[in-house]
Amino acid sequence: MSDLRMPDLNKVLLAGRLTRDPELRYLPSGMPLCKLGLAVSRFYKTKEGEKREDTFFINVTVWGKSGEYCNEYLRKGRPVLVEGQLRSNDYTDKEGQKRTGFEISAERVQQLDWEDRGGSATSRPQPREIEEPMPEAEDDIPF
Repeated sequence: MSDLRMPDLNKVLLAGRLTRDPELRYLPSGMPLCKLGLAVSRFYKTKEGEKREDTFFINVTVWGKSGEYCNEYLRKGRPVLVEGQLRSNDYTDKEGQKRTGFEISAERVQQLDWEDRGGSATSRPQPREIEEPMPEAEDDIPF
């Protein structure tokens, strides 16, 4: 009998708003690395009919020319669609406790245009999809 396994899949799609302006850095190899903060909200009603909102905050890393594009054209509050892989980072906090953080390593970032929550439409540039392959070697990652 052969060993049949279910294939692994690590793919994430998130649509939300940027929580801060992009932060662009360059690795010693010259590879651009851009950090984004993304807020993703879920709206629902309780059994009692009360409207609620849960917001999830996650960091996003964008590589290469896509990262440079994000740094140039995206700003805090901008709605975006992020497609990528979920990654974990182990670190030690200020109190010396070992922690694990999660982030998205973006394969694609797309600007979104939608109406503001207040109901007024804003004029923004047309959506542009940007895509850059992630680096092969994790040795280049500065964290």
